[in-house]
Amino acid sequence: MHVTSLKLENFRNYGTLEIQPGEGLNIFVGLNAQGKSNLLESLYLLATSKSSRAGKDTELVRFDQPQARVTADVIRTKNSDVEIEIALSMTEKKVARINGVKHTRLAEVIGQLNAVLFDSGDLEIIRGEPSIRRRFLDLEIAQTSPRYVLALGSYRKTLEQRNRLLRDLRDGRVPGSARESLPAWNEGLAQHGARLIERRRLFLERLAQLASETHRTLSDERDSLEVVYQPSFSLDGLSEVGDIQGRFQEELASVAGEEAARGTTVRGPQRDDIAFRVNGQDCRLYGSQGQQRTVALSLKLAERQLIEELVGEPPLLLLDDVLSDLDDARRALLFELTARAGSQTFLSCTNLRAFSPGVLDRATVYAVSAGEVAKQ
Repeated sequence: MHVTSLKLENFRNYGTLEIQPGEGLNIFVGLNAQGKSNLLESLYLLATSKSSRAGKDTELVRFDQPQARVTADVIRTKNSDVEIEIALSMTEKKVARINGVKHTRLAEVIGQLNAVLFDSGDLEIIRGEPSIRRRFLDLEIAQTSPRYVLALGSYRKTLEQRNRLLRDLRDGRVPGSARESLPAWNEGLAQHGARLIERRRLFLERLAQLASETHRTLSDERDSLEVVYQPSFSLDGLSEVGDIQGRFQEELASVAGEEAARGTTVRGPQRDDIAFRVNGQDCRLYGSQGQQRTVALSLKLAERQLIEELVGEPPLLLLDDVLSDLDDARRALLFELTARAGSQTFLSCTNLRAFSPGVLDRATVYAVSAGEVAKQ
């Protein structure tokens, strides 16, 4: 798949912009704080319905403007071509349109365009809090599985209501008899949660294989990488979703006293984590920064390959100012791997010194300055 037209209206520091990217490598070059990352962010928004950087959608709307709009025309080989639009407002909910048809359920938009983002925040997937790794999982699986998006929404809603009941019981805001409704909440939570756990397990099993292979290449065969799913309870001996659901309900029953005291749910996908082990050692705790960067890069390249396997065509690659974090050898390998993959690539940088003449000859280069983009 590739984007043939990208249009921005009052998005971040852009008033009105329209570009026609090349099918291969697109380079956005300019000084810092000129709007390069905003261009990549707009594409990530179209792919996932989420910003890669902002905590609130209102942060994406240009200052003193009531709304913003991002639109892209996308050519796809496995599905029909599509126009995707996301409209953001300072006062209303986000709205998406596919080929001009309005969709208020963003789950219907996710996956129309697939993208893998590389940026400086990737290191936090390795060394940051578990919530960052769970968000990574949710966003990437969502691009390839609409059912996962629905299950995730249902799980979060059930979890919120169950936690509210646990807090109210702990604090005496509801009668003790309300505890009799917990088994029904347990069943619903386990039903939705089992689907998430099974999909995460399958996704990570294949991702681990691909990341391990890529990591061997990036480390010149010196290091081995393991990517290990760490659910909040053991899945040993469980092969079916129904089995996971049953184990989940058993776990909830076993921690009922702890949950009553704490007023919150202590088992489930909201407690999952991922471990990254280099040569058998936890990379988060014992890996050098160089090793952590290599693991993060391996993970993202594996993610690109896995999405292609699942959807049948390569996703966009969004490389946001990552070249400065890589040595010459890893830069060269990154260019080689991305070119071989055939993905349309969007890369931001402050100068062109890292590119060979051969790479630049094949690239479409844009100069970015103060929200203005000019093709070179």
